[in-house]
Amino acid sequence: MHICRYTLPDRSEPRVGLLGPDGVRDVTAATRDIPAMHWPVPPGDAFIAHLPMLRAKIERLASDATPIPRDAVRLLSPVANPGKIICGVGNWKHMGAPLGMLGFLFKASSAVAGPDEGVQIRWPHRTTLHEPELAIVIGKTCTNVSAAEALDHVAGYTAALDMTMKGEKEFHCFCKSFDTYGILGPALVTADAVADPSILSYRFKVNGEIRGERSFRDLTGSPAELVAFASSAMTLYPGDVILSGAADVDEVVPGDVMTLEIDGLGHMNVPVRISH
Repeated sequence: MHICRYTLPDRSEPRVGLLGPDGVRDVTAATRDIPAMHWPVPPGDAFIAHLPMLRAKIERLASDATPIPRDAVRLLSPVANPGKIICGVGNWKHMGAPLGMLGFLFKASSAVAGPDEGVQIRWPHRTTLHEPELAIVIGKTCTNVSAAEALDHVAGYTAALDMTMKGEKEFHCFCKSFDTYGILGPALVTADAVADPSILSYRFKVNGEIRGERSFRDLTGSPAELVAFASSAMTLYPGDVILSGAADVDEVVPGDVMTLEIDGLGHMNVPVRISH
């Protein structure tokens, strides 16, 4: 199941759809079954927390829906309300960076955007770097889980561009937290459709030029180990996002178009613009 969020040209409210080869099939009506919440709202993304309950209705709605061409919608982040975004550091074998010695960086949840929103650069006099990665989206609350059980707590996976302003004196978390510096998309691919996230691979281009092709087999910490390691320090909630860590880091400028494709998860074209 490839779940996306989107808007239509004549409407501003986000909608939910299933993304397929023939376009987007609207399943927004399924969200009406999410139980009403009252303050204090429980942590986590309510849609993702209740996704197991919603799946049957989503499938029924999709079977009856008329597909909307993908180029007729504006794709948003498939995760609406991530509580936290946990960024792997390095985490590739050729970098010689053992997972447990580095820990994580963090990105503000307000940085999240969808592929069609693009990266909007606020400080064009400074360098912005791309970091193509795999995003692991938590589906069930967990803490202190083992690597063997970690993936049982995952809702699904999506492609990610962990954008970073090249810091001079700023802390890393600030440099990663500009609006739109956390691109997720094109869809949340549910965990049942991904037998082993470690065997996925990506192809990344800027303006059609290859800047990286890698297999996630070469991560120092596998997706399961990343979830387990993060949960050893903090409780993970539905909608939390863990990023795999980047190996291909380079500059982008306004006018560039980044293309990230992950086998089985889809592809997204992400423009880079000046923020207005």
